[in-house]
Amino acid sequence: MFWNLPDMGPGQTCPSCGRALGPADGQDGDGGEGEGPVAPTAGGTTSLARAKGAPWHFKLMVFGVTVYMIYRIYWFIEWLPKHI
Repeated sequence: MFWNLPDMGPGQTCPSCGRALGPADGQDGDGGEGEGPVAPTAGGTTSLARAKGAPWHFKLMVFGVTVYMIYRIYWFIEWLPKHI
């Protein structure tokens, strides 16, 4: 279940079971330090964290649509000279 910040209990905990739901280390969850693609390292510098990629079934769908469109374009090119 998703909880908005105003709906959480004290200390960003679940109102029903008491589990901690908010970001670690007392962050407020508004895109502050430690969140997003750039994460701080121990030396105070930043490193680019790897973004989570698309799911495999989305990639499969994109591949299938690409193959299908190539097939349709090929047959359109075959059909076009016969009907002009």
